[in-house]
Amino acid sequence: MKFKMFAASVALTLGLSGVAQAAAINIAGYSTVGRHVIDFEDVAGTNFPGTTYNGILSSGGATFAERFEGQTLSFVTDNVTGAPLDVLSGTPAGPLTLAPGAAGRNLAIGTDSTKNLLPCGDYTCADPNGYGEGSFAVLFSGGVSYFGMQQLFGHDTSKLTTLDFFNSSGGLIQRVTVNVTSSFVAFSREGGVKDIAGVSVFTRDPGGLSYDNLVYDTPAAPVVTGVPEPATWTLLIGGFGFAGTALRRRRTFVGTGPATV
Repeated sequence: MKFKMFAASVALTLGLSGVAQAAAINIAGYSTVGRHVIDFEDVAGTNFPGTTYNGILSSGGATFAERFEGQTLSFVTDNVTGAPLDVLSGTPAGPLTLAPGAAGRNLAIGTDSTKNLLPCGDYTCADPNGYGEGSFAVLFSGGVSYFGMQQLFGHDTSKLTTLDFFNSSGGLIQRVTVNVTSSFVAFSREGGVKDIAGVSVFTRDPGGLSYDNLVYDTPAAPVVTGVPEPATWTLLIGGFGFAGTALRRRRTFVGTGPATV
């Protein structure tokens, strides 16, 4: 990875593929106002090669790993360093669940002027040629309608990044690929619908990227499963009443017989 931050600009090129719903995800302005900010200052991190996390990483009220269960991990070759760049494909298994990468190939928290997230990739976090060339997935505690992040370093001012937005069942809401010449990028759900349960990210930037200052809006309350519908409650209550009546009758009948010890 070439450690150089590029100046921000407003130019964005949006590409869409694997679309589940037309215009479901839109480019939005990056803002921390009223958002939850994940700056990774609440977890351990060090200078290169950083602090490696081989399991699920928790920070800023969200959780992170290499990908989601059910996604396929493959690779393309970095045309600058020759290192393999992570590529994610496939549909996650529901419910949406994080899947850490192999030891040394999952995630690291590195420190420059601040702490930031470094997906390790196949070369592992110990190899500078593969540093930041892996993928990552973030899982929220409930559905959100807004997600943004800061991309740092890289080899070129054009950072080709792909993001997949999933609902809680693992269904693809939309795939978005962006050429980001700004270090900040953000996305909003059409109509403000809070059904984005998680996002996976990988880059084609030839120098690898790190990520900081992830932002998201307040999650919707998680859906509670297994709660009976009103009609079911009626049947249950009726059943409990019938059982109680039968029990009282049984006790009356038993009481008329001879006592036993």
